[in-house]
Amino acid sequence: KLQFLYFIVSSIKMNLSQRVLVLASLAVGGNCWEPSPLTNVTYTTRACRPGFDHFQFCNTSLSKDARLDALLSLANDTDLINLMTARETQGYPNNITRLGIPRYDWGGNCIHGVQSKCVNDTKTGTVYCPTSYPNPVNLGASFNRSSWLGMGKVIGVELRALWLAGAQEASNSIRIGLDCWSPNININHDPRWGRNQEVPSEDPFINGLFGSLYSIGQQNNDNEHRYVQGITTLKHWDAYSLETSDNFTRYDFDAIVSNSTLADTFLPAWKASVSDGGAKGVMCSYNALNGVPTCASPFLRNVLRNVFDFDGYMTSDSGAVHSIFANHKYVATPEEAACVAIKDGECDVDSGHVYNESLLQGVKDGYCTMDSVHKSWKNAMGLLFDMGLFDPAENQPLWHIPIEVVGKEESQQESRQAAQESMVLLKNNATLPFQAGKKYAVVGPHYQAQSALAGNYHGELCPDTRLDCLENVTAAIQRVSQGTVVSAEGCSVTGNSTTGFAAALSLIDSAVEGVVLAVGIDETVSKEMLDRVTISLPGVQAEFTKQVLAKAASVSKPVVIVLINGGMVSLGNEAISSSSAIVEAFYPGYWGANAIATTLFGENPYLGGKMPYTVYPADYVNEIKMSDMSMNKKGTPGRSYKYYTGPTEFDFGFGLAYTTFEFQAAKPAAAPTCDDHRSGDSVSVLVKNTGLVTGDNVLFLYVLGGYTGSGGLPLQKKLHNFERVHLAAGEQRTVQFELSSDHFLNIEDNGDHTCTPGTRTIRISDGVNHQDIDIVVGGSKTTAFTFPDVPPRKRE
Repeated sequence: KLQFLYFIVSSIKMNLSQRVLVLASLAVGGNCWEPSPLTNVTYTTRACRPGFDHFQFCNTSLSKDARLDALLSLANDTDLINLMTARETQGYPNNITRLGIPRYDWGGNCIHGVQSKCVNDTKTGTVYCPTSYPNPVNLGASFNRSSWLGMGKVIGVELRALWLAGAQEASNSIRIGLDCWSPNININHDPRWGRNQEVPSEDPFINGLFGSLYSIGQQNNDNEHRYVQGITTLKHWDAYSLETSDNFTRYDFDAIVSNSTLADTFLPAWKASVSDGGAKGVMCSYNALNGVPTCASPFLRNVLRNVFDFDGYMTSDSGAVHSIFANHKYVATPEEAACVAIKDGECDVDSGHVYNESLLQGVKDGYCTMDSVHKSWKNAMGLLFDMGLFDPAENQPLWHIPIEVVGKEESQQESRQAAQESMVLLKNNATLPFQAGKKYAVVGPHYQAQSALAGNYHGELCPDTRLDCLENVTAAIQRVSQGTVVSAEGCSVTGNSTTGFAAALSLIDSAVEGVVLAVGIDETVSKEMLDRVTISLPGVQAEFTKQVLAKAASVSKPVVIVLINGGMVSLGNEAISSSSAIVEAFYPGYWGANAIATTLFGENPYLGGKMPYTVYPADYVNEIKMSDMSMNKKGTPGRSYKYYTGPTEFDFGFGLAYTTFEFQAAKPAAAPTCDDHRSGDSVSVLVKNTGLVTGDNVLFLYVLGGYTGSGGLPLQKKLHNFERVHLAAGEQRTVQFELSSDHFLNIEDNGDHTCTPGTRTIRISDGVNHQDIDIVVGGSKTTAFTFPDVPPRKRE
């Protein structure tokens, strides 16, 4: 085979090295990766290239530890600190020229796609832009495991290809690295938080599964099992969900969290993402946890590295080490801050200036030792070895991923489908789907939304660096409806002017078939470093909505509200009851307008999203402070579907479809027992599409009752599994939910997880209907997990 291949490549004009690359890429593992051009900046500046490959750290016959020791012996202290500083924007040379160690950028982002600039292939004139998926809140609403894994895979392979091509970060001229500071698996703890669009849900089980599947997809490549494709860096560790509220900022906020709440809410997503997903990176957050800045927390270090068996690197968020002394006043000097981060927190990489300017002085002053510095340096640098960056490139498929994989049609189709799967139909009075070929009015501040659809933390989406390649909402409705569309803004997202009301209202007459009212929020209202103080529609949108509903009612025309928002929005009972239908679109990304339009006109075969968070009434924000990190404290309304029992506008897990479903669950023959933590029989659920059209549904497995600590609000229910199904009309499918004693654990005041035998109730639900089944858990009371020791809350 190789002789034949050599005959083929010998007939093509290329030198010997190029022929070897082609042969190797074809021969290794049977894959067919096309080699990247040898002239690209990544290949020609790689470590251990000719002229530098004689160093012992390039010797692949040695263990990784031995190679790291060899490199360590050749590097001086300043070299080490430079390599432990993230992001070339800091201005430090994180390379070692004399050893052939190239620059490496710790600190790209890939929240829902690689956040890089597009790459222009000057030979062909083709511009390759990274695939952009819907925002994570949409992905949470899809409840689709395969979509989450698929996005991770696309991000992983595109990141490698863009890195090989020398792509730059979207916001600057830094060449991207191979570690993604993503995903964000913090909890949607409060509806006012400015970063709720970045997280999948309010539920730690969902966020953990999302983080786990993202990590598996991004870090692994089916064509290469020797090396890690890229590094997932989970953020923000931990109890981070405040930007600017209650006279705090994220830089000085101290999150006071009980052991039981940590165990129930703030640790599970991390355990799943690290222990099950194998994530190799973690970012510590700006805030303190129980008096200790997270980047300097011995408790968090112990949980992560010893309890969860994390074996990767930790980076600070940008400036978080600086905040240890400057904002938290935990220590007095930057030298002390650098050392407590290294020694107590085992924060291996500093995204900031503190390590570079103060760490070595901190060692000299006796605040920490070079042994601690070396340990952290190895944690970080070892990952570059794991990714094959110090090994010969010729026989590594990961070095030969062509730029053509970036933004390819298969990936775009996955993104399109993910957007359609994320649409949540909250109300439908037999209004939708609209009939094509008619006249419709589209009004509201998001009637031509483009940037709002894209959300945040995305790369360049269009070859011209603008967002003009994104279809806007009105244009998509015009295309899909194939009828007449009249449109007007009416009002802006945040402004107080009503001068546009009249023009918009004049479009609503007897000639239109229906009205689409596109309202919501955008990044001017809620984003990183900007929390909200209200969850109602901002500006004059509520008044505009009221007048649109009244005008439509006067001519007997239906109004469909389309919500475009990252964090939740309270529409209020009047708008909900007076509208004919409501579609929650969140921030649906590049293909968002298409998802909205195909949903409105019945051309979305994947409609079936469910709410990933509870939609509270507007006055919820007056009943609990955002800085209150409790979930179930008495005297508060409680947080999330697990503890909140007040009125809702829409429940967690709720969502309709254009078809109908029935399901029937069979009681398992055997239940789990506490003593041996064995699994019982699975719960078998037969679900059938009883309607006339294809549609999607999500089945949820909850356990009712139990408790989280004593003296707090009671635990209503807890999600343990879910499954999304896609069924044609009349089609049915059986879903299996495995049961184990872990599903019936309670959480004690000290954070321990205990299993108590007795009768418990499981609930199978699709957010609309449910079926309860009693289960008798056998055995005797046991402790399934012992909460780690907690150091003193304040540093002595």
